[in-house]
Amino acid sequence: MSTLQTDIGPAPGIAARVRPRLIIEEGRALLRLAAPIMLISLVNMGMSVTDTAMISAMFGAEALASVAVGSDLYSVLFYLGAGVLAGLSPFYTAAALRKDPAELARLARIGFAVVALLASVLVVVVWTAPNWLKSLGLDPVLLDAGQGYTRAMALTLVPMLGVALYRTILTAAEKPKVFLKVTLAMLPLNAVGNWVLMTGIGPFPDLGPTGAGVSTLIVATTTLIVLALVAGDATTRNTRKPKTSTVDWGGLVTVLRVGLPIGIATVGEVGIFLAATIYAATLGAEEVAAHTLTLRTAGVAYAIPTAILQAAMVRMGRAETLGLPSIRSAVTASSLILSLGFGALLCLALTLGAGTIAYGFFDDSPTGLATAGIALGLLMILGVTELIVGPVPPLRASCGDARTPKPGCFSPSWATGPSAHPLQSTFANGRGWGSPASGSASRQGH
Repeated sequence: MSTLQTDIGPAPGIAARVRPRLIIEEGRALLRLAAPIMLISLVNMGMSVTDTAMISAMFGAEALASVAVGSDLYSVLFYLGAGVLAGLSPFYTAAALRKDPAELARLARIGFAVVALLASVLVVVVWTAPNWLKSLGLDPVLLDAGQGYTRAMALTLVPMLGVALYRTILTAAEKPKVFLKVTLAMLPLNAVGNWVLMTGIGPFPDLGPTGAGVSTLIVATTTLIVLALVAGDATTRNTRKPKTSTVDWGGLVTVLRVGLPIGIATVGEVGIFLAATIYAATLGAEEVAAHTLTLRTAGVAYAIPTAILQAAMVRMGRAETLGLPSIRSAVTASSLILSLGFGALLCLALTLGAGTIAYGFFDDSPTGLATAGIALGLLMILGVTELIVGPVPPLRASCGDARTPKPGCFSPSWATGPSAHPLQSTFANGRGWGSPASGSASRQGH
């Protein structure tokens, strides 16, 4: 089989009209699937938040600023890779519903080939970042101070892309709880590793902020190994004797055709955060540190709409495979309602808790207080925008066929595209607001 199966037509006699009862049932199904996906995202973000909090607490805002650009670049490229791997989801869902072990094995081989392809490119980009970012006008001293951390995160991309593949496979098979249990167990290990490697306890060297990156690399590798042993067995126990072990390159191209628009759209959204961080790095350490806190908070908040999007894509793929257009419409309606509701809750929580988060995160030194003041404004902006962008995930999931999405379905939801960085500069410097204004521009629709 050289091409993926996509020609599954709708069952005859199914009414397209959606009943409220069907919307409620699909809403419950979405919540059951989205909840563990959201927790997985929070656990993954938990390692990043732990790194940020521990570096800030132990070494101060300037040390946090030195690792911020490398950390954000890693995150953006990881999201690109995870988005591309998400292109496997609708095909894997269809194969799991058909209980086709040969197809599941073939898709798994395609997934690992995509991981290898992505890693061969993205690792080099992050590893060399301290050198090429200097040409963008960033402080060489700041980049050199964070070079060790950045290169540790470059290597971390390899195991984390493998972890993202397992997440896609388990989510498509509607078994995200297996992934959640494994990744949740790794969160305290990351905190312990940070403490040991950043302070040099016992025989371990004192690596400073670089120790957080090395700890993340160790934990990511451990997570991948455990998933290969536990989750891999759970999803491939019926595929032990495939007819061939070669990669279906035609199928790989088909997966890339679906996944690349998703990955590019994701980078279009989170990539503007990297542009804002790079711009903030030209202003000073306080702006970079404040922006880093806001990005980590945004990552935690974005776990909810991301989970709803992924769950909706799985349910859409299921409806298309079974030929049930009424279910597809119910998924769209229920995911829209859920997204709007959670968006309102996030807006309330962030606007009311901005001060507590900002001033509780940084110390009472003059630099810490200045950073907290900048972060307060950014967090307030973040809260408002979470309410505005609630409808985006369900509208994306419902756009076109899940296996052959239209190009516009996954276009970035911020309106200014690549021109946002000049807009940030003009808006920030023209109003005299500095980094908070760049946060406003970068969150216009995320």
